[in-house]
Amino acid sequence: MQCLGLTIERRRCAIEAVGATGYCEQHQPDLTQDQQAIAVSQDRGVAAVLHRLCGNPSRHLIPDDAKFAVPSWLRKSPTRTVIHHLLHDADSMARWHAAFTLRKRRDPQAIEPLWEALQHDLIALVRQQSAVALGKIGTMAVLSPLIEALWHDRDPAVRQACAIALGNLGYAIAARDLANVLEREQAVFVRWDCVLALGQVGDLSVEPLLAQMTNGERTQVVRHACAEALMEIRRRGQ
Repeated sequence: MQCLGLTIERRRCAIEAVGATGYCEQHQPDLTQDQQAIAVSQDRGVAAVLHRLCGNPSRHLIPDDAKFAVPSWLRKSPTRTVIHHLLHDADSMARWHAAFTLRKRRDPQAIEPLWEALQHDLIALVRQQSAVALGKIGTMAVLSPLIEALWHDRDPAVRQACAIALGNLGYAIAARDLANVLEREQAVFVRWDCVLALGQVGDLSVEPLLAQMTNGERTQVVRHACAEALMEIRRRGQ
């Protein structure tokens, strides 16, 4: 499989992964303890590592009450068939249905194909649904695809979906990327959701940025969000 790491430019590493870690030799020595837990989900050792580093993994199981009339034949199909339609069906609505079905299943084996769809599907709505589906899976292995798309997807609605997912997941190692994207992002609603996500993540390192934006941000709704996120981060840090 391809390495799960991201380059400095926040794009997926093109090197093949080594062993069961999910990372190439170039990325592996530089991983923090938390990042070492982002490994191929099929490896039985990963669940134990995640539990040790992050506590009960179920805390990252994001509630999902969304409903949509997915065709029954697709809903009843095995996951490998759903994945095939996500990646190869000529009908964009069928690909969207497939992403929605994978979102409901929360199956870690869908991480790689959802990442591929998030990178390459020409239809923004399919990419957006793929981002939501990744967030619902809830393991640390989804952080890299969500961060990459947050940095680079051309559609603001997709970037917004990534920010929302990263906030809901609550992993602190996403804070730096959320803050960096916030500083360069032009779409107001994406900026707003990056701020909300930073409040959910609760990392103290972003305090100076949020404090500065509380007074200097040009958009009122983002200023208010910064003030609220800052209060939430400080409350958690007490």
